[in-house]
Amino acid sequence: MEEDQARVSKCPLPKPSLRLSLLWPRSFLADPLPSRTAPAPSPQRSPCLPTSLPIRPRSRSGRCQVAPPGAILAVGSSASSRQKAATAIVTEGKSARPGGCHGGRSGPRPGRAGPTRADGLSLPLALQRIGLQLRATLENITRLRAEGEDFRWYLKLKCGNCGEVSEKWQYLRLMDSAPLKGGRGSATMVQKCKLCSRENSIDILSQTIKPYNAEDSEKFKTIVEFECRGLEPVDFQPQAGFAAEGAESGTPFNDINLLEKDWNDYDEKTKESVGIYEVTHKFVKC
Repeated sequence: MEEDQARVSKCPLPKPSLRLSLLWPRSFLADPLPSRTAPAPSPQRSPCLPTSLPIRPRSRSGRCQVAPPGAILAVGSSASSRQKAATAIVTEGKSARPGGCHGGRSGPRPGRAGPTRADGLSLPLALQRIGLQLRATLENITRLRAEGEDFRWYLKLKCGNCGEVSEKWQYLRLMDSAPLKGGRGSATMVQKCKLCSRENSIDILSQTIKPYNAEDSEKFKTIVEFECRGLEPVDFQPQAGFAAEGAESGTPFNDINLLEKDWNDYDEKTKESVGIYEVTHKFVKC
């Protein structure tokens, strides 16, 4: 019995058979307890395209905009994803071509809304002050002025959004007041443009109303200023409601009508004729 055990201990272990080597992988034979979770192979990346590309976002209006810094578009490994990413590449700081995506002119067009924000709301129009300057030749008269809060300033107004000019004369009075949209105060006139439907306003600044005196004769002088938000005066028609005084006598002259650009009368105190001639005007930005 002892001789048999010694013979068995001296015998070498048998080598794996050919059938066993075919059934089991070499790695398993080398390591009887392999790891059950192998790392996933890394996807091959295209050498022609980077892993991230700047995108070119679009606004709600459909116009292309410049890609802001940090805007990234992930690129997949498929050919269709790489093709879509390649078409989205734009030069940073420049648009694809002048005039927007369609090469058209920029800015508001007649009959269309003006600039809009990203959320689709219209941008507020800039507030500006416009002064009305008068020039006339005065004869023996001074302190030509607009009399009373019911004086009518006849104007033709232009929409600052679409450029539409009113066909008829519209008048403003100090006594008139209309609330602004959103509870932002009031203005002398608030109206919606018939062409672009934009709500605009204009206000008379009462503290800027000044008389036209004898020393101002044949010179331009600002007699009133308007605070404009979307409505811009482009023409003025002087009519009735002006008042003046005799240069030496102080005789009052009321309800002067300058529609014909000339006016004359007679001063009983000084026994002289008085008059206002060659009335002209212009608008200036204050």
